Amino acid sequence: METLTKLSARSLEYYINARRWRSDLDFFNLEIEFLKKLMTMHFLENSNKECLKKIQNYNERLSELINEKHQLNELLDRQLQDRELLAQDLLTENVEELTGKHAHLEYMMIDWVHEYRKLKKELFITINERLDSTV
Repeated sequence: METLTKLSARSLEYYINARRWRSDLDFFNLEIEFLKKLMTMHFLENSNKECLKKIQNYNERLSELINEKHQLNELLDRQLQDRELLAQDLLTENVEELTGKHAHLEYMMIDWVHEYRKLKKELFITINERLDSTV
């Protein structure tokens, strides 16, 4: 961590953002496992065809998001590694390239989180409707 103080303010900001995004994605792993369990618990048994179609759709979308999350993790790993190499003077800083990569990562993270939250909201609404109908 000591070597990170050698980074420019911009590079350090990008490093910190990448670490925060990485932490967010790690937390989403826990949430995704929980969502899978919720779907299994509330829908696989005693569900009508309409509910099963919804769950299949949710599962497909969740699988796509998981694949995208893996790609994001790889990009974040490279971003973090590049910042660490830069701090050790093993890489030269190209401000335009650095800014472009960071902007691309930021856009991808915002888009991924938006799609994930949208799916989660739909799933929670569906589960809540199912729970209300069993009461």
